[in-house]
Amino acid sequence: MPSWLSRGNGMTRSKELSPMVSGTLPRRATATAAPLQRTTFEMSRAAEYFTVRELQTLTGQQQQRFVSVILKELLDNAIDAAETAGVAPVLHVGWVPDPDAPQAQLTIMDNGPGLPRDTVRRILNFTTRTSDKAVYRAPTRGAQGNALKTVLGIPWALGVRAPLVIEAQGRRHVITVSVDPAGNVHVDHTDTAIARQPGTRITVTVPTEDQDCDLTQWGRGFAVFNPHVSVQICQGEHAGLACLPPDDGCGDLYQSTAAFPDAWRKCLPTDLTSAWWYSEDDLTRLIFSHLGARKPRGGQDLLLREFVKQFRNVSRNAQAQAVCAALPGIRHLSDFAAHPEQVAVLYAQMRETGKPPSPDVLGKVGESHFRQCFERWYGVTRFWYDVRKDLHDGIPCVVEVAMAETAEGGDLWTGINFSPTLGIRLTRDTLPPQ
Repeated sequence: MPSWLSRGNGMTRSKELSPMVSGTLPRRATATAAPLQRTTFEMSRAAEYFTVRELQTLTGQQQQRFVSVILKELLDNAIDAAETAGVAPVLHVGWVPDPDAPQAQLTIMDNGPGLPRDTVRRILNFTTRTSDKAVYRAPTRGAQGNALKTVLGIPWALGVRAPLVIEAQGRRHVITVSVDPAGNVHVDHTDTAIARQPGTRITVTVPTEDQDCDLTQWGRGFAVFNPHVSVQICQGEHAGLACLPPDDGCGDLYQSTAAFPDAWRKCLPTDLTSAWWYSEDDLTRLIFSHLGARKPRGGQDLLLREFVKQFRNVSRNAQAQAVCAALPGIRHLSDFAAHPEQVAVLYAQMRETGKPPSPDVLGKVGESHFRQCFERWYGVTRFWYDVRKDLHDGIPCVVEVAMAETAEGGDLWTGINFSPTLGIRLTRDTLPPQ
């Protein structure tokens, strides 16, 4: 044991040891450091479309369902586009695997009016939502309002760097995106003229590993809830080259069973909405969205009367006039900017003047179509169908249930607003034991 530790006051035994024992060090002369001058950065939130975590929040789906999200969103948009044009939707889905990488080219074609050039450009602004549905309240598909942005973001988030290609209205848009380490999104967009073809054709490269996306099931899903839609699923080397109309020799074809729009009808994207489907806050948002859209693009300042006539059951001249009479100080929508409290008056007056729409405005799939699908796919031994209609606080509802005892197994299909859901699909293999 060192002698200095054996003494009662060892700290004073030597000068060499005292600094060590007392825990102090000699002071050194140092230069005074300059204070940190922080830089205020603006970090783009656009990168939220390009990370798995944020995309899961935006879509409500786990990573393994991302390719299914892309397929569903593109098919929903394609059907809406054709319905808006007043034609029976015809869809082609092509799937061409890459022999050199775990990915595939997914192509969606439709027979709608074609995606406008200006809409494509606006989609590429990741600081905004681009949608003709998000602010309206109606029983339509895909009101998320960021579908094509997620179609660009999902492949990047999953490691794919191939461009998205959109061909419509005689233009070919090749869009490549990238995200730098600071989270800034960079978009390279080339826009060239091509031979004009009907509809829109979108080609996107997607990963194939760790993805739960069964094209046949999605084709059947859209077919079973849409009697007026024809869907063809082509998988293989030449699938991306196929053209409309569908060809019996290319993949699985799910043919429509009802003539549209004459023999069968549903609530369409072009149908009038209803004040009963809005809250007061919803109506305020719609009015001020009109005002916001007018300023940058020089749009028309709607007359109040024109705006009111966009709503079901107050669209007739006498009804619209009665609603407007309750707001003598409001002539144009822009007048609400100075008098936002008047939206409450408008909301109450429209609901008082026009009755709620009945459930019949929604339409239904129908017993015959369900039976035909089940018979074609599985073989029907026994079949049962029922439909219930209700009106709750002005909101119409139609619930249809079809069941069949089949010869070749079957599936459990769920859908809302004539679109299959992204929920778990139950089959004989996934059902619990009896």
